Amino acid sequence: MTEPQSKKLKKTKRTEPLILNFFQALTPVLHAPGQWRNPRDQSRDYTKPEYWIKIAQLAEKGKLHGIFFGDSLAIYGGYKSQGLGGAYNYEEAAKSGNNFPKNDPTAYISALAITTKNVSFGITCSTLTEHPYHFARRYSTLDHITGGRMGWNVVTSFLPSAGRQLSPDNKLPEKDLRYEKADEYLQVFYELLLSSWRDDGVVFDRENGVFSDPEAIREINFDGKFFKVPGPQISEPSPQRIPLIIQAGSSPKGQRLGAKHGELIFLGSPTPEETKKKIEFTKKLAKEEFGRNPDNLKFVTIASAVLGRTHEEAVTKYKELDLYKDAEGIYTQLGGGGFDFSKFDDDEDLSKVDDPSIKGFAASYATKYPGEIITKKFIVDNYHTGAFVGTPQEVADQIEDYVERSGVDGFNFTNIVFPENFEDLVELLIPELQERGLAQKEYAVDGGTYREQVYRQKGHTFVPEDHYAYDLRWKAGVSKEEFEEHVAKVKKEQEKYAI
Repeated sequence: MTEPQSKKLKKTKRTEPLILNFFQALTPVLHAPGQWRNPRDQSRDYTKPEYWIKIAQLAEKGKLHGIFFGDSLAIYGGYKSQGLGGAYNYEEAAKSGNNFPKNDPTAYISALAITTKNVSFGITCSTLTEHPYHFARRYSTLDHITGGRMGWNVVTSFLPSAGRQLSPDNKLPEKDLRYEKADEYLQVFYELLLSSWRDDGVVFDRENGVFSDPEAIREINFDGKFFKVPGPQISEPSPQRIPLIIQAGSSPKGQRLGAKHGELIFLGSPTPEETKKKIEFTKKLAKEEFGRNPDNLKFVTIASAVLGRTHEEAVTKYKELDLYKDAEGIYTQLGGGGFDFSKFDDDEDLSKVDDPSIKGFAASYATKYPGEIITKKFIVDNYHTGAFVGTPQEVADQIEDYVERSGVDGFNFTNIVFPENFEDLVELLIPELQERGLAQKEYAVDGGTYREQVYRQKGHTFVPEDHYAYDLRWKAGVSKEEFEEHVAKVKKEQEKYAI
């Protein structure tokens, strides 16, 4: 826990408001195992659309950019998975409510869209779970419903249980192969949504009885290593044409995917200094490998905040977290990708165990706690120590300090006690950040798209000109023959950028 500052920190050099999102999922536990037992917590209502409408309206009241929905289509099954043939233990996830049960967030967007005007929605969807032809229609439909307020957090899945459920051989493909497939998946996605319909393909000519001009629609005839998709796309062009592209992978291949495609990069780093390194590396990669303007990549990181009107009230709330902390749920959360913490004693030094993956995890964890011995007990005892804690002024100081040291563009604020933390953010913290110029007092574009809000520019509904997808768009007035020649040339030139 961070101690209060004796005086307000020097203002960050940042001149634009931060990009701020709520981070949530349609499940009892996303990042705070055990807190659903708190009598004030309302996460049991996660299945109810009216509950999410309330959250979306709260985000809009605070002028937040969006709601970032984490999602996975499989269980966090690593903990106590010995003898199961893989990280497939659903029992611990079931008991702790940790990302299980979980509903599909895309099904709730209609309710949120028609009850809000400005707040946007970024949804995590894996390239492992659905054919790109079907997925392109789903996201185009959502972009129509929301008036262009959609983002897609592109992930490749990391849970072994996802491979067990979704892959033909019931195994999660190797990481590099997953990213190679994701890169091709995005190519199909772009071509369906951008190269299949001309911007003015819908003519709605009542007099001549023509709804869409066949000469402004084409088959993409995609023939790749993983997908063969003739097209054309079945949905007409949506307000953004493609959603805001969000990316969250941190492996070398993941960073390349983000540098190539990402507009909003979601980082998970233990310290501001590590966040800064990742930002600088990804920007350098985007410029040198893919010819992009680094300023067109925006970066957010995960955060949580425990706020009080006084420092004492905030500390009391923070200490209360220990009353409901669920050690088994924490091991389930951290072990989702395959770590089985049940094999080790509570006080065993995890940096010295035989399991190389656990040793690597401990080494990564130690960067946040230099000099400490990383044990299971230490992990549980310090599970929430990364939270910003204090009065609005104290937390705003901590945020300014983080931004100054990291260069991050914003935060995805996850909940602990739901929705109390989100309510405190809007009622207590946001006004303080607004006074410091770190939160917007009004939306950059009233009724605008997610992309317009992120780039803070009216009319910026499509990707920047240096983005990989930009030249794949079939613009109004261009004949089918002209575009066929153009897109063939573009695709040939872009082969060098393959992940």
